[in-house]
Amino acid sequence: MKIFLQVFLFSILILISFFFYKQYFIKEEIVEKVKIEKKIKEDELIEKKNVISNLQYNVELENNGKYEIKSSSSEIIYEGGVEIVFMEDVTAIFTDDQNRKITVKSEKASFNSITYNTKFMNNTKILYENHKITSDKIDFNFKENNILISGNVIYTGLNKEINTDNIKINLITKDVQFYMNSQNEKIKITSN
Repeated sequence: MKIFLQVFLFSILILISFFFYKQYFIKEEIVEKVKIEKKIKEDELIEKKNVISNLQYNVELENNGKYEIKSSSSEIIYEGGVEIVFMEDVTAIFTDDQNRKITVKSEKASFNSITYNTKFMNNTKILYENHKITSDKIDFNFKENNILISGNVIYTGLNKEINTDNIKINLITKDVQFYMNSQNEKIKITSN
């Protein structure tokens, strides 16, 4: 009888331990899962709030130049504490100290709000006085004060058309360099 009572008490102890464990430990795991799912949904909402229509930046540059960039739709993200703006349907105007303007248009661009460096992509076009340049990519680098135009570059102006891999424009001196990626290839120039 004593053994039966001990087995019975031990079984009750195991049952109480099981229910205690189930009541206090398993529910915590479920609550944590719900909190994580809720946090993910809140983060998704925050990301959707970063989309802005008709965004425009106006920047006064060191050498009395101005840079204006605007887009029909933009998404702002933060990489390493730096605000990066991904833009669509983009128009940018660089105005130098002598009020000369370079206009850039593209389907997409990424703009660094600290350095103002901008990478234009997809159907890019530069207009400067009577000159027109189309390409795959355009990189504005304000630290080095240059524009690098690359990928299927076609320059039209001065009654000529020039096909090249790259064009580099110095924003201060307005010096222009045309060059190919390979020394074996040549720049094509045709007169109109």
